[in-house]
Amino acid sequence: MTHCELMQVGDIQAVVGDASRDGVGGTQYCGVWSLTTKRRVFNAFGNSYAGLIPGDIRGKAPRLEVRSDSCCALVRKADDTYPVDVCATYELVAPHYIDHTLRFTDRRDVRGPGCSFREVSWCCYMNCPEDSRINFLVGGKWFSYISPEHGVGSNIAPAYLPDRALEVWPKVEGRRSFHWDRIRERFDQPFYYGLLGDHALMLLFDTPRWLRFFCSPSGGGGSLRARETCPAWDFEWVIPASDYKVGREYALRVRLVYKPFVSQDDVLAEYEKAVAELGFETV
Repeated sequence: MTHCELMQVGDIQAVVGDASRDGVGGTQYCGVWSLTTKRRVFNAFGNSYAGLIPGDIRGKAPRLEVRSDSCCALVRKADDTYPVDVCATYELVAPHYIDHTLRFTDRRDVRGPGCSFREVSWCCYMNCPEDSRINFLVGGKWFSYISPEHGVGSNIAPAYLPDRALEVWPKVEGRRSFHWDRIRERFDQPFYYGLLGDHALMLLFDTPRWLRFFCSPSGGGGSLRARETCPAWDFEWVIPASDYKVGREYALRVRLVYKPFVSQDDVLAEYEKAVAELGFETV
């Protein structure tokens, strides 16, 4: 059985793997095991972790399927343990893109206890950035942010939705999900970027009405930098009750861009290019 696949297109090289690696958190880190470029050979993601990890297959033993020299998928069929059909594709596109799509169909209702909405989350465990913050637009200006500690001020909602359209988290006894603590600031547009050395890692999203960002300063574990930790730059889509249906197939798309940082205007240009090329929905 093949557990990982090396793909090289343009300036980037990526290794996509299943959950077979027994890393610091056990066998759960399926997704992009390694991401480098010809100009930056240091892995963007934690070496015992991964990036673009879909929560719907994390720790659930997905199967790797190689579709072409530049595309592979992680696939899992619904079963009694987790009744969701899932296919996560990773396609490298020259010169510096990974186009990622998650298709899934719930065969039973898998919404969390007390939740009217369906959460579909991803984690990206970053590798020792000098600046742990993600950058996004707030009120037309760039805003840099990382939560002060894990589970505190972790969630960022969109500015283009009214409060009444946002999910209401249920009251729970004891510890609740770490990303259920929302900050006051809201993002204007469905994208963010972070810096890794002289490179920018950008995440550009489709289906903005369901999108939320969340982050942690320590989700990626210990850093090679003394007395520092590695951040998690995460995101999710929240499907409201009015749009949720068992048996319906959903497709959620994100473009990852990994290239030398040019300017914030270049980030905006990459988003506009994704909208034009991939037909992403805009706000």
